[in-house]
Amino acid sequence: MEVQTDSSRLNMVVDQNAHIDQEVVDAISALGNSKRLEILLALDKVEEEHQKPWHTMTFTELYGAVDVDSSSQFSYHLDQLVGQFVSETPDGYRLTYSGNKIVRTVVSDVYESTSAFEDSEVAGACLFCEETSLLATLDAEQFRIRCTSCDAILVTDFFPKSQTRGRTTEEIIESFGYRIWSMYIQLRGDVCPECFGRVDTAVDVYEHDGKTIHLHVSSCRECQHIITIPIEVTVAFHPAVLYLLWEHGISLLDVPLWEFFEFITSDVIVTDIVSDDPFVATFEITLDDEVIRLKMDDTETVSIGL
Repeated sequence: MEVQTDSSRLNMVVDQNAHIDQEVVDAISALGNSKRLEILLALDKVEEEHQKPWHTMTFTELYGAVDVDSSSQFSYHLDQLVGQFVSETPDGYRLTYSGNKIVRTVVSDVYESTSAFEDSEVAGACLFCEETSLLATLDAEQFRIRCTSCDAILVTDFFPKSQTRGRTTEEIIESFGYRIWSMYIQLRGDVCPECFGRVDTAVDVYEHDGKTIHLHVSSCRECQHIITIPIEVTVAFHPAVLYLLWEHGISLLDVPLWEFFEFITSDVIVTDIVSDDPFVATFEITLDDEVIRLKMDDTETVSIGL
């Protein structure tokens, strides 16, 4: 029942015979040279210096910024990048979107192994055994929130090294709370948080220790990135519920997902699955003496009333 970024939950099988376009292979191969990466970094540096995106450099300027033996050798390396990673314009050369993404990857070290992370107890409740015994941990290069009572994995997400740099363990954990909500907000608009492609979302179930949790499973049409999240999250982001929480001193975006789970286990949010096919569910949200009742259909539409 995780916010997860891999496809293991759905047992997706990769077609080994799937065609990989040769242009993709060539583009990736073009990056396997230090001089070409220097060219990309030089173009990025000039944008940073001028505080201007898409700033161009002439051939002579770019050649002077890269340590290379000859102009012919430099031309060869530059030609390998033009098109996919570098755009040639009448004013000179600049990074393309793909080139910019490569630079961001290089300078942030997201391709490197994650540095050490100290296991830490966090607030919140397990959706399965309802115990308040959650632990934030680094496991197999992933950030995870797991229950130490029933060993359920509640949250799983990529753990880039750049997210640890300059942050204490407490700050790293806090940053994941905001990062998860930022991903969900994009999913609300059918936008993939990874490649910004269109996303398809359906309801699925996950069982652990005899308890069933209903999830929204969002899959990107372009990169096949998958994120799963409890259906109660969609309900919590309904404007009426956000306002109710705010009236009671709760800013939802400042509540990490694992602490949000306690709203479910403490019956602040009570879910009733009316039908699995087509999917229909009702929800009752109660804070003090105030109650809001909502209904969700198989299109993820949440409406007031039962």
